[in-house]
Amino acid sequence: MGCVNVKERAIEGWSHAAIGEATGLAAVAIAASISALISVFAQPIGAWLGVMDAPDGQRKIHPAVTPLTGGLAIGLPTLLALLYGALATAFLPFYLVVAVTGLACLLLGLLDDRMHIRPTYRLLLSLLLALAALEVVPALMITFLHFSFLGQVLFLEQFALVFTAICIVGLQNAINMADGKNGLVMGLCLFWCLELLLFAPDHLRPVLFALGAALVVALAFNLRGRLFLGDSGSYSLSFIIALLAIYVYDVAFTSVPADLMALWFLIPVLDCLRVMALRVVRGRSPFASDRSHLHHILYRRLPWRWGLAVYLGMAGMPGLVASFAPSTTLAWAIAAICCYGVIIAWPDRRDQTAGDVIK
Repeated sequence: MGCVNVKERAIEGWSHAAIGEATGLAAVAIAASISALISVFAQPIGAWLGVMDAPDGQRKIHPAVTPLTGGLAIGLPTLLALLYGALATAFLPFYLVVAVTGLACLLLGLLDDRMHIRPTYRLLLSLLLALAALEVVPALMITFLHFSFLGQVLFLEQFALVFTAICIVGLQNAINMADGKNGLVMGLCLFWCLELLLFAPDHLRPVLFALGAALVVALAFNLRGRLFLGDSGSYSLSFIIALLAIYVYDVAFTSVPADLMALWFLIPVLDCLRVMALRVVRGRSPFASDRSHLHHILYRRLPWRWGLAVYLGMAGMPGLVASFAPSTTLAWAIAAICCYGVIIAWPDRRDQTAGDVIK
């Protein structure tokens, strides 16, 4: 009987593994197909929605009118994967909240791409969405911080709601500001997908597989200048990734310390804070447009293919490497900050403008 039970359990485990693998492959195939379809027809879709980005010779200097449909190419298959997760698992509230708020951010971004909503209104709406998501699923709140270099856990208690909402909206703002050059935000999101996959529970993997597949397809079109991510993409992607990252941290905090999670998003958040502070010091609005972002600095000094590699290497590789050895997180964070500081302080020797989109 013991041998029979062992065999039954082995067969059951193999069956669950096979089902999970088949689900992941199906998610990749469906997401890639939807993303490819939207990307191929990006021009007519963008024209129909009224989200075409025309060069103006000053702020936008890309060579041709380009559809802002990258958000649809990535967001729609990801939302479908989230809805499937809501129906196929026992985590209905979580998946529905991520799907509904992701869709709301996608629509908000499309509206912004068409009408250019004031940043303060957009931030307020995003904050309300974050608070609503946390009210429906309180388990998404970051109630404690566990650092790899501290021997104790810091409990946030009554500050948990405000802290979590600020983290979500802050990441959204940082990613939106980083979205100024082809391949940048999509490349960062691919790193975050991979890092989340290393720690995510099994039921979340099909969503991450779908998101990763859609990102790869849209990235191929984006690098060729066939479409831009648009605010619809930066708003929805950042919101969805923020909620997924918080969920993974909450369920795997023993493996994912808070400092490792912070390292994943360190460079774009640090650059956002630096740029906003610099604008305030100069007497300007923190949401004003200029050419002081890290991607602008790299673009002035390097051909963008190398600038993109430097940015992604500095922003993505430390977090990915530290994910395999969380005890080294602090050292990698210091190294990334030092590299960032050197690039910012290094004097410009090259002045490029073609292709810039200022955030």
